[in-house]
Order: sequence, then structure tokens, then C-alpha cells
Amino acid sequence: MLSPPPVPVADSDIPPLGMTFGAVYIGATIGAIFYGITIVQTVIYYKQYPNDPRLFRYAIALLCILDTLHVVTSTHVLYFYLVESFGNWLSLFRTVWSFLLQILLNTLIIVGVQALYAVRIWKFGRNFHVVLPWFIFLAVAASLTAGIYVIYDTYTLPSLFDRPTMRTSVYAVFSTFVGADFFIATTMCYYLHKGRSATSFSSTTKIIMGLMRLVVMSGLATSASSLFALVADIVWPNSFICIAVDSILPKLYITSLLSMLNARNVQMRTGTKEHPVHQTILRFAPHTSGSSGPSDSAERSIDIALSVMERGHSNTCPEDMTFT
Repeated sequence: MLSPPPVPVADSDIPPLGMTFGAVYIGATIGAIFYGITIVQTVIYYKQYPNDPRLFRYAIALLCILDTLHVVTSTHVLYFYLVESFGNWLSLFRTVWSFLLQILLNTLIIVGVQALYAVRIWKFGRNFHVVLPWFIFLAVAASLTAGIYVIYDTYTLPSLFDRPTMRTSVYAVFSTFVGADFFIATTMCYYLHKGRSATSFSSTTKIIMGLMRLVVMSGLATSASSLFALVADIVWPNSFICIAVDSILPKLYITSLLSMLNARNVQMRTGTKEHPVHQTILRFAPHTSGSSGPSDSAERSIDIALSVMERGHSNTCPEDMTFT
């Protein structure tokens, strides 16, 4: 039985393709590029840090699986609207299941990465403060609440073009993400600065400064993307630019987390090369009395390799600075 011909739709009812699915196509393409970077970083992580805590090793694997599903759903959304529904404008006014799943995956990935940052901050921050790390968990809980809010609005959405009706939840979720990212990055830099003040080794200080720069850049990338999506939704409420950013944002979170984890060995090697230990032996001479007689035969000189002390300290402190 032949399907009925599509009902004609007025041109004024059809939104511009460039600002809608054209933007989604560009976002999905950039997201696929970041997905490739994520896979490479994941392989590097498991090769370089096989002895990391199980929580992080399992969490990275789960995030990689969720990111793969996110790429699949993004691809299916484009295939459904641009290929399968080609020429049938009425299909544009329905919400496909893969888009709903994509929003759910967005929230799981972003909140999951923020939760891992919260655990890292809690493990290191408890050495300085007891209360402050728990505010990070409150920020993550706020992100989860806002994510559930936008998921509910999305699942009750009749079609993609009715998305302007859910402005409140969209504004809430992106504002919460920006605030949580800023709070997490600020807290991490604060604790890294505290750790820097607590060490006297120049190589360790160099490592901590490198980690602080990485924290700032990672937090800036995710916060700027969320802020751009928020501004785009305010300026162009009928466009899909916000959805396009949603295709990239989870991958930025995973990439920033993996970059932080994989930078530990690089920062430690850089600090060791730029600040070598020139004195190799620390010698404690035996105690001698004022008499001219021979010293006690039980007394011995003690030699300690400073390179061992430096290496032992730098291997411990930078690991603490990265909160693993």
C-alpha cells in the first residue's frame, strides 16, 4: 500500500535550514573530531596509568562508552531528519527518540565528569579544609538537578521547533554548568596553590604551576562553551545552535578530564629536566668528642642520595596535587 503524499507546508512555516539542522550538522562533525581525540587519550591513559584507583579506571571506561552512544545518537538524529525524512517537512515537527536519548547522555556525561572532579578535590582538599570540598558536591548536585529538569522538559516536548517553550530549563542547566565549572576550577587552583606553598622543591613547584594552567584552560573551555550555548539560545531562540553545542560539550568535559589525568607524567618529567639536583650526596659526619682519641667504632658516616629524596618527594606531591 502506497503511503499518502506529504501534506504541503507553507514556506513561512519552514525554519531556515542553516540555523537549524545546518548548525546541528556542524556541531556533530566537530563532536566526532573530539570523539577521536577522546579515544586516543583513553588509550594513553590506560597504558600510562594502569595502577590508578579503580574508581577512575572504571569511570573513564563508562564515560567512553557513554560518549560512543552519544556519537551514535547524534548521527541518528541527522540521518532521520536529513536523509530518512528528506522532502517530508511534517517529520520535522516530531521529536525522534535518539534526540531524547542524546539529552540524557549529555547530562550523564557532564555530571559524571564533574563528580570525578569533586572526588579528586575531596581527596586532596580534606588535608586543608573539611567543609569546602562538600560545597563541590553541592554544585554537582545542582548540575544534576538542572539536568533532570531539562530532560523532563525535553521528553514532554512535542517537536524540536517547540523548544523555545523550554527556555527556563535551558537557561537553568547552562547557568548551573557554568557556575559549577567555575567553582570547581577555582577550588582546584586554590588547593594547588596551597600545595605549592607547602613544598620547597622547585621542580614540584614547576609541576604545580603547569597543573594550575591546565585547570584554568580546561575550566575556561567548558565554561565558555556552556556560556556560548546560553547566549545563543537567548539571541537566536528559534535556531538549533544550542543543540549543536550540546553535541560538543560532553566531549569537551571528557577531553579536559583525560588531559588532566594524562598530564601528570609529562609535568613531572618537565619539572625534573628543568630543575635537576646538582648535589647528589647528603653526608652526616659521625659525632666526635673534643678529645684527640679515636672516635667510637660504632659511629659511622651516613650518606643519603639527594636525588632519591627529590624523586621520592616529587613522585608523591604531584600525585597529590592531581588528587588521584
